[in-house]
Amino acid sequence: MPKTKPLVTAKKPLTPKADTASAKIVVDDSQRLREIRKLVEANNRSTIDTNTVICQIYMESHFDANAGLGKHSARGLMQMQKPAVQQVYKYRKKKELGRSPSDPQTQEAFKAGAEFYDSPAIWDEAQNIQIGTEYMQYWLDISSSTEEAYKKYRGIPNGVYYRKISDCAKKLAANPNSMDILRNTLK
Repeated sequence: MPKTKPLVTAKKPLTPKADTASAKIVVDDSQRLREIRKLVEANNRSTIDTNTVICQIYMESHFDANAGLGKHSARGLMQMQKPAVQQVYKYRKKKELGRSPSDPQTQEAFKAGAEFYDSPAIWDEAQNIQIGTEYMQYWLDISSSTEEAYKKYRGIPNGVYYRKISDCAKKLAANPNSMDILRNTLK
């Protein structure tokens, strides 16, 4: 049987075990930003612009769809919590009825929201963006401004959360594929 030739022969010496210095590796992570942008454009259920939602997602999860898994109650890209998901389901019912739902209807909506939260669907990137932006729209609908909605959403009355996201979104609009903007603005 003839010997097969290697496809490529390395010409560089192997790194010695004693060399423990870290090496800087350049990685183009703008591909993930482009993926998130497409997801937001397809799944945004709010009147908030794409760049603002992207910055919010980065602030919440650093684009990690599994953020929170096994660590805390906030889940997925938008770090949704059970009461927030339940509120979305109740708000859907209110829009469907054209009035506030009755107590039994509210309990039914809360149950459906809890089931979604406890299901694998909460971790699906598209569905997480849908429910997260729907939750933001709830706050927009009952607030006097976008800044006020973000204050209520985050539960921080001083507006720092929104200012960081808003500042980042303006910069991202000027350079839509720059991960550096996200990293440097949303520390």
